[in-house]
Amino acid sequence: MKKLLLYCWLLLITFAAPALAQVQYSVGNFMRYGNGDQVIGGESRAKEYIENQTNVRLFWDNFTIGFEYLYDDPPEFGPNFNGIRKRYVEFSRQGLELRAGDFYTLFGKGLAMNLFENRGINYDTRLDGLRGSYRNDFVNAIFAMGKMRYYDLLNSERIETYSVKSGHLEIKPLEFLRIGGSIVGADGELPVAFGIDQVHADIPELMASLRGLGFELFMQQAWKRTTFLQPTADGTFASGSSNGDALYGSLSYTADFGLGVTVEYKDYSFDTVGEEERDPNRPSRMLPMQNPPIVHKEHYFTLLSRNPHVVDFNDEVGMQVDVFYSLTPEITLNLNGAAASRHFGYTSRNGFLVTYERENSIMPTMDEKFSPFWELYGEVEWYYDGQSYVRAAFNRRYDAPYEGNLAHEQSSTTIPIRVEHMLSDEYSVGVSVESQLYHDSFSRESPEYFNEYISLTFARAAQWSATVRMEYTTDKTDATGKDFWRTIEFAYRLGNDHIATISYGTERGGLVCTSGICREILPFDGVRISLLSQL
Repeated sequence: MKKLLLYCWLLLITFAAPALAQVQYSVGNFMRYGNGDQVIGGESRAKEYIENQTNVRLFWDNFTIGFEYLYDDPPEFGPNFNGIRKRYVEFSRQGLELRAGDFYTLFGKGLAMNLFENRGINYDTRLDGLRGSYRNDFVNAIFAMGKMRYYDLLNSERIETYSVKSGHLEIKPLEFLRIGGSIVGADGELPVAFGIDQVHADIPELMASLRGLGFELFMQQAWKRTTFLQPTADGTFASGSSNGDALYGSLSYTADFGLGVTVEYKDYSFDTVGEEERDPNRPSRMLPMQNPPIVHKEHYFTLLSRNPHVVDFNDEVGMQVDVFYSLTPEITLNLNGAAASRHFGYTSRNGFLVTYERENSIMPTMDEKFSPFWELYGEVEWYYDGQSYVRAAFNRRYDAPYEGNLAHEQSSTTIPIRVEHMLSDEYSVGVSVESQLYHDSFSRESPEYFNEYISLTFARAAQWSATVRMEYTTDKTDATGKDFWRTIEFAYRLGNDHIATISYGTERGGLVCTSGICREILPFDGVRISLLSQL
């Protein structure tokens, strides 16, 4: 028996060795640790977390095998998890891709289907199932089906489950024209107080794009029909249905003399309901597999990225104009303007909140009852001495969501400046200074206050960097009770494959959004350590 086993192993090694020799691999690991205090509801509480994310991919011929091991026990936020979170097998050849396991996908601009992950806010809408696609110069076809477990951002113990079937097809009948469409069907179970909401949604869409003479026009229209059964307190079920739609369009122009202009438009009415029905977990709302464009600028400056406009994908109309122009090869100008509002407004009559829809709601309005938002942004970037640059901007923002028969006015004027100066081929120094005047109509003690953010970085290229970050505010109602935050951070590259980072200090926190998905990041006081490895 032992001789037979030995003979089998010899045969396996003999025939498998050439194949195994051709296997290539990629291993990535990201570890995060934090220990300190977090402010929750105005109270400081001890907070310690450790997260480790390992991604492994094996490549052999036309096949890819991948999996992710995740250790979140406890995480910074979200649910605890320890085990294999993702795994898949993929075959790819001559434009054909077949994948079994976990996957993400995007149809057009995401009105019906946009699956993605952002670890920074612990958001993940992947499907576990099957995906197939075929693409060449004339056709782009995708089918995707699977199960989704969606964790609520406010309460990670609340989990929505969905079964999704979908298909997408684009064709290119002419060199300048692409047309296509998609269909998404979803069956969901949403936990509520008295049991489980049973939801079924069908989301068809059409899209088209034209390109020529420097112009590119894109249009996409989606329709959503939802039916649902809701459990009631007396043990029975109440049925309902909802119809909605969404329109997205963009027109861009690029010229050889350095000009680029993009105009975007959105008209999202997936579920326009009255103020008293605006439950964020209602079964008729836009579903997690959907995520259309936000149609306003996402900022990289610290003060501008905090507490941004929160898009209401169920009820919002708006537009954005973005202009880039190269004044010289070294100087670039960027101008941006955006505006949005709801279709439905709210007012009080005889002590009751009444919902009404305005006429001609295809354009945003600045009427306070429709939650108006607008923003103006200008930036100039100047490169000098090769890789050194100065980036300066001006931003004016106004946002007034209508809450409880009152407009919650939040406006700000911000001037951020970033300088990156190369001292030599290896060493550089970076300085950021951001000044902001802020107005919050709901803040009785200090409706007008000032924010200041400063960072200083000294770095040796591809080796290490040291950063000091400081922030000051005159806001007397900050949840932490502080008016000054400071953090020191050091990052070091270990060989060619590892980057270690350690920071210590206080961080202010605030609302952070990615592609319109928002999470409140709590203030933190303590030490954070991370190690990023790529083999």
